[in-house]
Order: sequence, then C-alpha cells, then structure tokens
Amino acid sequence: RTSMSGSMLTVYSIIGIFALNNLVANAFVVDRRGDLLNVSRDVRRRLRSVPFGTTKNHEESSLSNTERELPAWVNSMQQGISNRKETKYIRILPRSVRGSRQCFDLQTAVSRFERKLHDGTVQTVELHSQLHFGTQDYFEYYNTKEFQEKHGRVLYELLIDDALMETTSNGLRSLRPSPDGGPVLMASQADANTASQYGLTCQVDLMDYSNPKWTHADLTRQELIEETQRAKGTPNIVDNGEKPLWALASTANTFPGAEAVSVLFRPSTPSTSLSTPVARRLFSNLFLPGNALAGLLRSLFWLTLPSPELSVLVLDWSSILPRPTGSISQVAVPVLECLFTGNIQEARKLVFGQMLAAGQSSSGDETILVKKRNDHALEVLQKCLDSDSTSTPNRYALLYGAMHCVDLQRKLSRMGFVPTTTQWRTAWSVDVPNFGTGTGQNGLLESFASSSSPSAIAIGLVVLPLYFLVGGLDWFATIEEFGLSLNDGNFVDAGLGVTLYLVRHVLLYLGLAKFVVEWDGGTNLFSTDNR
Repeated sequence: RTSMSGSMLTVYSIIGIFALNNLVANAFVVDRRGDLLNVSRDVRRRLRSVPFGTTKNHEESSLSNTERELPAWVNSMQQGISNRKETKYIRILPRSVRGSRQCFDLQTAVSRFERKLHDGTVQTVELHSQLHFGTQDYFEYYNTKEFQEKHGRVLYELLIDDALMETTSNGLRSLRPSPDGGPVLMASQADANTASQYGLTCQVDLMDYSNPKWTHADLTRQELIEETQRAKGTPNIVDNGEKPLWALASTANTFPGAEAVSVLFRPSTPSTSLSTPVARRLFSNLFLPGNALAGLLRSLFWLTLPSPELSVLVLDWSSILPRPTGSISQVAVPVLECLFTGNIQEARKLVFGQMLAAGQSSSGDETILVKKRNDHALEVLQKCLDSDSTSTPNRYALLYGAMHCVDLQRKLSRMGFVPTTTQWRTAWSVDVPNFGTGTGQNGLLESFASSSSPSAIAIGLVVLPLYFLVGGLDWFATIEEFGLSLNDGNFVDAGLGVTLYLVRHVLLYLGLAKFVVEWDGGTNLFSTDNR
C-alpha cells in the first residue's frame, strides 16, 4: 500500500506540475494578447480625436501629443519595434543538409555604405562585423589578395599597447612591424583557451594587422584606461592583468555571482545587462504596476512551484519590454540532440551563437567599451577621408566587433553615408547529428532507436516527463526537509536546504535562458535568406 501511494503521488506530482506550468503559461500568453489589443484600441481611439481637414503640421502635432499621452510601457514597446528595424549584424542561418539533418551557420554582416560628394565623387565604406573567434577561413579571408585590392585603406579595431604602435606623418597610427619579421600579436591565454573549448581559432592569431594599408582605428589600452578613470571618477584603476580589459572598462557594477542573485528578482537575458533597467508589464486589464507585480510573482514562484525555472522563464517572456516576438528558440531541440548524442562542443557552439546574436541589441549601451571607441573609429575614418590623396581609391573597409556595428551604422548615417547592400560571412557552422548517431562516448541515449521524428519522441516522451519528475521530487523533498528541520529547531539546516534548492534551480534557469527562448524574436536571430 505504501508503494502504491508513493507511485500515485509521483503520478499526481507530474500531472500537477504540468497543470501549474500550463496555467501560468496560458495566463501570461492571454495577457500578452490583451496588451496588444489594448494598444490597438487605445491608439485608434486617440487618433479618432484628430479632426478632419486639419493642416499637415496640426496633424503631426496631434499625433505627437497622442504618442506622448500613451503609457510609458507602450512607448517602450514601440522603441523596441523601432530598434528591430535596424540592420542586425549577427544572425543564425538554419539549413537542411542530407535530408532532414540540420546545420546552423552563425554569420556576420558586411554592410556597404556610400556617400556622394558635391563634385560627384562617391566614397564607399564597407562595415565588416567581426567576431573574435571563428574558423580559419573566416579570418584568413582578410589576408587574401582579393580583399586587399578591393579597398584603398583598411581601418580596424584592436585594443593593444601604445608601445606596439607607430604614428605616421598624417597622424594616423599603425602596427609597428616586428624586427625579426615574425608575428607581432598573439592571443591571450584566456582567449586561446576559449577558442580551444569551442574548436575555433582566435582573430589575432590569423589576421595580418601589419599590412601597410591597414590603419589602427581604436583606442590603445592606456587610452581606454584613461577614459574609464575619467568616466568612473576613479583615478587609481590599475591594469595589472588580473581582470580582462573589458571588465575594467565596463560601466556595470558587478560582483562574483551577481547574475545569479539578480535573477531572483529580475529577468536575465542576453539582451539585458545588470546595469540596464528592465521594463516589465503584466495583466494590463487589471491596471497593476508591471515591475512590482512581476517582481512579486517572480519571488513567489521560486519557492511555491515545482521546477520554478520554467514558470519564471514564461513570466519573463510574457512581461519583459520590448516584448520578444519569438517563442521557443529554433536551437533548443538541436542543443538537446547534441547533448544526448555526446556532442557537447557542438551544443556549446549553438548556445554561444544564440547568445551573441541575441545580445547585439543592448551591447551598444556601454559608453566606454562601445560608444567612445566607435567615436574614435569614425574620427580616424574622417581624417582618412580628408587626408588621403586622389591616388588612394575612395573605398574603405572598417573592421569592428559585431557588438559595435549597430551604433556605428547610426553614426555613419549621420555622416551622410547611405546603406546600399549587405552580404553575410559564416564565422562557424554547427552540424546537428542525427539522433542516436553522435560521435561522443558519453551520450545518454545513444542507443535510443531512431524514428521519423526523433526530436519529438525524445523531448515529448522522455525529457519533459523526466525533468518534471525530478523537479517535483526535488521540491517535495525540500519542503519536507524544511518542515522537519523547523520542527527539530534546526533553523540553520532549514535555511541551508532552501538556499541549496534555490541555487540548483537558479543555475538551471541561467542555463535554459541562454538557448530555450528567442528573447529578441525570430526575425532578428534567425534567417531563411541565404543572401
């Protein structure tokens, strides 16, 4: 009888968890639809108040007043939609190879800009979005004769020491050649380790920055530290090598474990940094404050629902502004397929690629790391445009990190450059193995029989029930242990048990949030266009 009761409890636990998460998800999805309907009705009602027969100026004034009267969360949503119209510089291109087998290409954009002068001269700038890690072919293209002959001058991003630079007669900086003719630059040990983990190569190990046509268009390490000291008001910042340069220059005040602590109260997505305020809204029909309500529900979910990370993910997806236009990511199932077949490296590359693509929308918010360096790059570009002789073709290449390019595009437009074409280059590809055929030796389900829809079988019949079962048992065990500890007066043990429970599920949330949800929408991250 005890065994039967335990089995029934397990079954009811799984059913109950499914029901709770389904109830939460349905409530939030219905709320999102209600938000959009309310926006549409509100805008239509306000626009009807604009009288017919008004002049164009009066009409524009009325529309402006209407826009100002809309709630702040609507303006935030509109701003997010406007941002999505800008050119994206990283995308994921899913492809089918050998039948149903999938391949995902992480690609960076090459956008061409043109400006026509009064004398008819056309100046061209190609903005090359770059990643610091990629395949050998991805980087060696920049050393080819084809690339060199295409441009009169190449401007590049590189944070290096003053001692490695030399200044030319026209005030431009370039990399000082090595006396022995060997390589001048090499990747740091941290970058080399990261590249090795993903099976990729480092940018500086392959690209020849000492080419005479290449000009440095970035701050040096010393200049970046000075800018950081000036911005933070802390003149004693020391670059002793203990912290990476980006961490020294970042305006976000963080501490070890800050992200894990913050997700108890606010969303953590690739497009929201810890230093950026997050706008949220829930249940618009109830006219409740979004941030306060979402934060309260978030705190309650962590301890009152089994497998709380799933409900918190749904809460974030439904409440964060601007609203994600996507839902379940296209790489979610392929990541799990790679894990089950033992292809850990391929799974990590998929997750890493989605994080890069999703994070590009907020990366331009960093004042020093992005905007100051972009301003310097365009100052160098303008100096080249003004000083280059007529013998130098008016064709420039600007090689900069992908996270800089949205801001660079805006500033190039202000300089009078107009975007004309965009091409895409593949930084790396991930070939998702057929289910059960992985090359890894530690695959959990390598012997699982393949079928016409292996992903649906694996996720629907194996993974989710097992996940909910473990989550339910973990929750029941934690509640039981908490009650027994309180009953015995062991308050430290009670608190420690709850803390460990939160740590486990917060880490699960952080892992799932990186690849399960399309935070910035499918139209931004993924593309079916090969051009």
